[in-house]
Amino acid sequence: MSIPFSNTHHRIPPGFANLLEGLAREVLREQPEDIPAFAANYFEELLDRREKTKFDPAEWGAKLDDRFYNNKAFEEAVSLQEEVKESMKDSSLEPELDKHSLYETATHEIEDKAATKIQAVYRGYRVRETVRRLKELGQDATNPTEEI
Repeated sequence: MSIPFSNTHHRIPPGFANLLEGLAREVLREQPEDIPAFAANYFEELLDRREKTKFDPAEWGAKLDDRFYNNKAFEEAVSLQEEVKESMKDSSLEPELDKHSLYETATHEIEDKAATKIQAVYRGYRVRETVRRLKELGQDATNPTEEI
């Protein structure tokens, strides 16, 4: 983020972008009426899940970003999932971790991106068709959201 006419750049804290991306994805998926209340509930559930599983998505996202920009920090061969399992030994939450593995999360994110792209293409198609119909009828196409 930068300030207009300034040479100053502010850095986003590590993991913050990942938290906001997760919130944005859930808001787009759920389409809530009250977004601030939904965000509060989302972050409360995220905190509860973090306390139960000892897995912090913000920290994980920060590590991924760090790995992308600075691969030297990841010369260790221990994967994140193994680290989480080691920290949760003698815990009753291991089956829950297996249910929500990192692979499933990544697959779910890919599916979400594909669904979002399909929805955007369909919405664009619908608007273009509405504009085309309005032009055929000789009406003004300045407000294509009105249905005929």
